[in-house]
Amino acid sequence: MLHRARQAGVAYFLTVGVDLASSEQAVLLAQQHAGLYAAVGWHPLYLGSGFSMNEQNHLYELARQHPEAVAVGETGIDLAEAQAPLELQQQAFHLQVQLAQQLGLPLILHQQKAESYCQDILKAAGAGQGVIVHYFVSDLASACRWLELGCTLSVGKPVTRPENIALRKAVAAIPLERLLLETDTYPLPGRTTEPADVRQVAEAVAALKDIPLETVAEQTTANFCRLLRIERGL
Repeated sequence: MLHRARQAGVAYFLTVGVDLASSEQAVLLAQQHAGLYAAVGWHPLYLGSGFSMNEQNHLYELARQHPEAVAVGETGIDLAEAQAPLELQQQAFHLQVQLAQQLGLPLILHQQKAESYCQDILKAAGAGQGVIVHYFVSDLASACRWLELGCTLSVGKPVTRPENIALRKAVAAIPLERLLLETDTYPLPGRTTEPADVRQVAEAVAALKDIPLETVAEQTTANFCRLLRIERGL
């Protein structure tokens, strides 16, 4: 999969934890492959019975001890699919915002039908800068609210689909310096998305902005390395 991505011109990757076990696996993979980096966090869909101080400490030590861990997440609030109650999701999200601030790391944000809840927590913590809004699929009004907080928006393959008119209008207007590209790759029945498809996302963004593909590739790579404090040179 990494080879196919590199053949497509993709050089940098972030593999993202959803709980302690997957966060540890993300770090291990990042140690084994050049250009691959890890985020460690607890996703709202994986909260189960809670997010304890002990689990927070485990994540803290995992990120502190391993330079391959360059972000906290995926974390946030999900009111569409998560089974955990809102109060628990808010608590876990707030603790991980604090964790990112303590470590001086960016935060990978997941949110479904919870924009205002997430924004309120980020505002209260003064944590907009360095937040990456993962898999942004909304409209320009929503994009502006995130941008005003200081966040960076990451877009995936939905931007390639002509029927997603509001999203495509938003991406056309979002400054390129505030965009990242992704595929949100993970196993699902019938799903064929993988990191090589980042090129399709880049091509769509270039077409929407009427700029060269090379400009999109260069600037989004620079954004990625700046936010995650990665030294370019692969």
